[in-house]
Amino acid sequence: MKEAILNPKGLKKALSGILWLGRTDFTKVAPFAPGELGRLLTPHGQFLGIAYFNPRSSILARILTRQEETIDHNFFRARFQKTLEFRKRLYPEENVFRLIHAEGDLLPGLTIDLYHDCAVFQISTAGMERLKPEILKALKECVPLKAWVFKNDLPARKEEGLPLYIEKEGLEGPLKICCDGLYFWVNPIAGQKTGFFLDQRENRRRLARYVKDKLVLDLFCYTGAFALYAAKAGAAKILAVDRSQSALQTAEENARLNGFAGKIQFVQDKVEKFLSYAPEAEIVILDPPALIKKKKAYQKGKRLYRELIRAALKVIKGNGILLACSCSQFLSLEDLWWLCREEASRLGREASLLEIGIQSPDHPVYLPMPETFYLKGLFLRIL
Repeated sequence: MKEAILNPKGLKKALSGILWLGRTDFTKVAPFAPGELGRLLTPHGQFLGIAYFNPRSSILARILTRQEETIDHNFFRARFQKTLEFRKRLYPEENVFRLIHAEGDLLPGLTIDLYHDCAVFQISTAGMERLKPEILKALKECVPLKAWVFKNDLPARKEEGLPLYIEKEGLEGPLKICCDGLYFWVNPIAGQKTGFFLDQRENRRRLARYVKDKLVLDLFCYTGAFALYAAKAGAAKILAVDRSQSALQTAEENARLNGFAGKIQFVQDKVEKFLSYAPEAEIVILDPPALIKKKKAYQKGKRLYRELIRAALKVIKGNGILLACSCSQFLSLEDLWWLCREEASRLGREASLLEIGIQSPDHPVYLPMPETFYLKGLFLRIL
C-alpha cells in the first residue's frame, strides 16, 4: 500500500480527530489514483492510519481507520454491525433509520438509510465508490435486504470526478414505511435525498406536545411528515404548503393512508407568497430546504432566512409557537438564534426559547468536525 507523510500541521489535525486532510497537511504524497487507499505516516515515519486519496479533490485524503487493518467487506461488516446495534437501541420498535451517517459514523463519503428491507446508499467520494462492492456485500451480511438503491446523484461527486447515476435492484416503485406509528410513501428514486427526511424525527416528536386543538401551518411540507405528526397529536387543522406538485400529491396520499385527509389541507404555492395571505395560526413550522449550500452564498442565504422568519412571525397568534429550522451547515445555531431575536424585536413580538432541536441521533454529530452539525431548530413561544 502506498504511503503519505504528514507534516506537523497535518499530524495535529489528524490527532485531533479530524478526518479530512488537504495538500498542505503533507510533506510527501505518493502518486495516488482517485479513491486509492494509502497509509498515513507521522513526520517520523510512524503509522497513523489508513485513508483514501483523491488528487482531484480539495480534500486530498479522508481517514477511514487508525488501525492497521484490511479495508474489505469484513471491515465494513464490523462497522455496520456496530452502528446497527446502536440504532436498534435508539429505535427498538423501528426498522426505518439512518444506519451510516458519513463522518458521524467515521465512514466519510457514505450514507445508508434503511427503509425496512430496502437500503438506500449515497456515495459522494471516489474512495467509497471504489469500495462499493465491499460495502454492498457487507450490508447484505448484516441486514436481510430485498431491495437496494445507490442514489449516487449528489452534486459533490462532480468535484471528485465521479459520474452521477442511480442504480437499483429489487425496487419497482415507492415504498410504504412505518415511522412512529405513521405510514408514509417514500420514493428513493425520484424523491429528495433518499426519499424521506429522517433527520427531523425527534423534532416532529417534540412538536406533538404543542399542537392539540391548534391551527398549524406546515411550511415547506414536502411529503407532509410534520403535518401528519401534528394531526396524530390532535391538531384541529393543518395547512401544509409546498411549491412542488409531486411532493404534495405524495403528502395527500400519506394523509389518506393515515386517515387524516379531512384534517390536512394542502396548498401548492411558494411559501413566501402564501405567508402574504395566510391565516393567523397558533403553530407555525418553518422548515425550508438548505438556503446556503456554499460558504460564498452565506449572506444571500441569511437574508432569505431572515425574510422567512419575519413573514412567519407576522402570522403567529399571541402565545403561539414558531418552530424555526435550518438544515444549512453554514448557518450556525447562533445565527438562527439572532435572526429570530432580531426579527421578533423588529416586529414588537416577545419571544422565549422553549427547546432546541437538532438532527436525530441516527445522524450523529462528530465533535471534531463541526460541519457535521447541520440541522438545528428553535421552538419559540411568541407573545
